[in-house]
Amino acid sequence: MPFPGTGNKINSAIVLCAALFVVVLLIAAYFDPSILVLHVFEALPYLIGAGLCLRRKKFGYMLAGVSGGFWLWTASFLTTFVRNGFERVAMLVRTGAVDRVDILIAAPAAIFAAGLVLFSTLGYARLRNRSWKDLALLVGAIMIVPAFFVLIFAVFAPQYLGMFRGLWRR
Repeated sequence: MPFPGTGNKINSAIVLCAALFVVVLLIAAYFDPSILVLHVFEALPYLIGAGLCLRRKKFGYMLAGVSGGFWLWTASFLTTFVRNGFERVAMLVRTGAVDRVDILIAAPAAIFAAGLVLFSTLGYARLRNRSWKDLALLVGAIMIVPAFFVLIFAVFAPQYLGMFRGLWRR
């Protein structure tokens, strides 16, 4: 059943994925209180994107999808966070216990981030007023989202900037 006023299940799925991703961010901050402010700011693009999707704004789909995709990329390819999270899921299934719940949460975070990418793409595809000019919105989101995340990492958690070091050398 869609959220009130959304009119479709895809937008509801975007909101649900964004909300659950933010819950994971808050759980991570519980385990490491030093990243609470970082995660409050990190939650903004997901929540703003989801809110714009409820209003069927093209940029909302771009923002939500690119934010989810950027998190997946950094957590999967620039770090081993996602892989380690799914290893903890396998450990939990195999043994009934897990040694690092703070790493385990990467698995649901990856699922919710992937959901944002998938449902944002589907939500945009369902719009009737798509045009080639929308590529400018996508390029804008692709530029804004990483810049925003690098900025908040620099301000609130500079220790995480190291994951980008190899990219800056190229």
